[in-house]
Amino acid sequence: MKKVKGITAILLALMMCLALVACNGGTTDDAGTTQPGGTTSPGGTTGSGSSASPNAPVVPVQPDAPAPEGEDVRYAEAIDILTVATLVVIDCQAPGATSDVNRCVYSCIYDRLIALTPEGEYVPELATSWDSPDAQTYTFQLRNDVYFSNGDKFTAQDVVDTILLGKESVGSMAFDTWRPVDTVTAIGEYTVQIVLSDVNADFLFNLRMPWASIINKAAREADPVEGAWVGTGAFIVSDFVSAEYTTLTRKDDYWGGLVPTKYMTFRYVPEITARTIMLQNGETQASMNISPEDLPMFYNDPDNFTVFEILSSVTNSIGFNMNGPITGDLNFRMAVAHALIRDEIAEAASGRWAIPAVDGTLWGYTTEFRNTDIPMLPYDLDLARQYLADSPYNGEEIEIITGTPENHRGGEMIQEQLARIGINTRLFPTDAPTVAAHASYGSETMQMIHYLNTFSISATSARQVLYPFGAANRASYNNPVVNDLIDLAPTVVDPAERGAIYKQIQEIVAQDLPYINIFYVTRCITAVSGFGGAILDPDLNHDFRLCYVRLD
Repeated sequence: MKKVKGITAILLALMMCLALVACNGGTTDDAGTTQPGGTTSPGGTTGSGSSASPNAPVVPVQPDAPAPEGEDVRYAEAIDILTVATLVVIDCQAPGATSDVNRCVYSCIYDRLIALTPEGEYVPELATSWDSPDAQTYTFQLRNDVYFSNGDKFTAQDVVDTILLGKESVGSMAFDTWRPVDTVTAIGEYTVQIVLSDVNADFLFNLRMPWASIINKAAREADPVEGAWVGTGAFIVSDFVSAEYTTLTRKDDYWGGLVPTKYMTFRYVPEITARTIMLQNGETQASMNISPEDLPMFYNDPDNFTVFEILSSVTNSIGFNMNGPITGDLNFRMAVAHALIRDEIAEAASGRWAIPAVDGTLWGYTTEFRNTDIPMLPYDLDLARQYLADSPYNGEEIEIITGTPENHRGGEMIQEQLARIGINTRLFPTDAPTVAAHASYGSETMQMIHYLNTFSISATSARQVLYPFGAANRASYNNPVVNDLIDLAPTVVDPAERGAIYKQIQEIVAQDLPYINIFYVTRCITAVSGFGGAILDPDLNHDFRLCYVRLD
């Protein structure tokens, strides 16, 4: 096995703080992450892979060893990983193409300009260094030895094209990522200058997200579907069946060096018992979210299996169409809130992987500046019926759309609980892309939605949930005061002042109630012995590039 070289400079530090945390049956500590503020320093930033960014959000991880080396070390040629979410479209700039498995694939086929270590240090990826005198103008020096999977050489123009296309992709995470950019200019072949519309303390953090991956414009124009698969990453897409499986093949000429595994397949298996059986029978090497009832058999067999858990910053919520004649009424939303028993919904949806919300904020559990002083609206059927009587609801059927198996189950419990106060509902169980189309910002048909709200460990992720046209703003929420505060927050570099702004946002949102936070999400991977090298983080941006199964 050829030693991994270039990519080691980026990822071995991550590997030493591997985010696949081996647990002994418990969940991640309730203390969550270290949350120092997520800002760059007032004097700007300089990065070359050695200077830390002490104010960056820190991913909660524990140490493990990188892939072992030596002539006697043997790796499995292929790894099969079972997923609980579908991958329908492979395109880091497409609205709705944001599921867990999308992110896994993106980390393998694309690269970004920079990465963020668990210690909060920004390190080079496609950029070799960068500087900013004012946290508004950034100049990136780029690698000159990188090629896309179609043979095209990577240059500064590809960064320009990626940003400009992203700014046109309204409703996508890429749009939210590149929205702050005012101008982007290629200064020669391997230097790019990005000027933001204002000071933005979150910009570097956003560059480490999957939606900031660099794409190939010419390939996309030549083939709008498969052209989107062309990246500079360690793998190429060799076989793809939408909503079933994706097989990746290693790029032997990857700029970062040869990675341990030749073939990697992400396979959608919605039946929770089937995932257990396939893992036990050796049909797969790893599975996401094994049934809690089956976990003891894997925990109690450490010679053959390992269980990894991590508490994510994603929340499971109910959203209301704020433009709807019924769901846009605060009395109706208050009625729903007082009729819910969150513990029951969480148990029905995700079992032991769910942590029911205990306060009234809408925020990621591990997201910085979470406001835990906001009280949760209590379960009170009498009060719920009173609010319902004061609302415009008159027995109409209210549709609840869901996009994942766990939310289908949670939706059934929500339906049962709302029936107790006389709200008549109909479930619309579907998949993530349909949810994205049916429940996009400004939708005139969506009424209620039970879905995963994609917060990250950085408070900047509130924009995609709460700002007009945000990729995860399924409620079509638009409060001018909140919008102004969201615009203001990234321009404030002092962590305490920024934190106060984000906590004020949470207070206003709790009063407006466009969303009800139901539970926080814990993720699990159960794998065969010898499985390692994957990097999980609470944003679900899991990196499987260096994933391996050791055979000896």
